[in-house]
Amino acid sequence: MLTKADIKFVKSLNEKKERYANKLFVAEGNKLVIEILHSKISVTRIFANENWLNLNEKLVGKNIEITLLKHAELTRLSNLQSTREVIALCKIPEYELDFNRLSGLTIALDTIQDPGNLGTIIRVADWFGLNNILCSKETVDCFNPKVVQSTMGSISRVKLFYGDLSIWLNKIEQPVLAASVEGTSVHEYTFPENAVLVIGNEGIGIGTELKPLIQQNICIPRKGSAESLNAAIAAAILIDRYAGLNF
Repeated sequence: MLTKADIKFVKSLNEKKERYANKLFVAEGNKLVIEILHSKISVTRIFANENWLNLNEKLVGKNIEITLLKHAELTRLSNLQSTREVIALCKIPEYELDFNRLSGLTIALDTIQDPGNLGTIIRVADWFGLNNILCSKETVDCFNPKVVQSTMGSISRVKLFYGDLSIWLNKIEQPVLAASVEGTSVHEYTFPENAVLVIGNEGIGIGTELKPLIQQNICIPRKGSAESLNAAIAAAILIDRYAGLNF
């Protein structure tokens, strides 16, 4: 049975403050929830219709509270225009950042604000097998419902850390690269095996406090008339180039 308290609580997790106070985030939809159930992220409660539960009963652990709902009730909980068959409450994972264990290409995001951009970057990182993303404190929360949804499950495999990028980049002993409108062409630059790639804010790029820490600017040459590239698309192009040289 769905109560008003349930609705109020689930909806409250749309707010960052409430997510971290309760250490929970919301995941919606069959693919996303199943991916999380297969991961190390713990699920505490599932709201689902009877058909979904019948098909996935073996996946649901004994410690997960289950609430069977009808379509109309799921609609009242959902953040989506098209209501899904399952909504899960998941524990926010806690990861420990070890600079000595960073290898390959590490992505650093400076004030990425669009949830769709962050979600896409997480998916791209997952596609290419990149395990870690460093985020400035001003970057949108990765457990924002829109970010979680747009990752299509990749949020369960990529570790994101939030903190002061200027301090972190000073500690990392790997080359620090940056996506830029100026610099060496991505087609000419040879990526090192281990490096950090900084992607800047959608509007203003990389912050002034980080620029002195950048050792190499890399650009994507423009052939047409578009004023700029979407931050997630730029990240994907640069990551693909790195992968082509190092995989």
